[in-house]
Amino acid sequence: MRQALRHYTRTADEPLDFGREAKGRPFLRNHGAPDFNLSDTSGGTILAITIQGRVGADLERADRSLPALRLARRWFSPEEAAALAARPESTRAAEFVRLWTAKEASCKATGTGIFGHLDRWRFELADGDPVAIQPLPAEAGHADDWQFVRISPADGFTAVLALWGVGFTGLRLIEAHPPN
Repeated sequence: MRQALRHYTRTADEPLDFGREAKGRPFLRNHGAPDFNLSDTSGGTILAITIQGRVGADLERADRSLPALRLARRWFSPEEAAALAARPESTRAAEFVRLWTAKEASCKATGTGIFGHLDRWRFELADGDPVAIQPLPAEAGHADDWQFVRISPADGFTAVLALWGVGFTGLRLIEAHPPN
């Protein structure tokens, strides 16, 4: 992580000066430093870096077996939990993970943390890039300032990058290491 972030700092001789926001989100204090976010799960890690705006990232195993409806009723909006309940049982866990990654990446971009904030972010239950449902949480500002990108960095994984205030024109996956 330090090596990747060093590449984007303006002064190579200056040590990286890490700080934490009020809810624990890490950042670099260095002048002109990029924004970054890190996520890891069993067998994988993703580091997202942007030189403009803010980024949140969440990486999860796509093949997880979990009690999707019970978790959705606890963490998601009532509408999302109902939409998930209407889906075939065979797809619920994967669809839950797709929603979760979008929500967690968004919370990480705003720096709120997930507790008490996951249900404020609402997304359509669909494949592909996440689509946020209006209105966004108050701390998120305007919908036009956001873009959400789903990536599959390696087989068996899904990730979402939540980009806030970024003039996003493309995505370049710099390096992906599949788990051993």
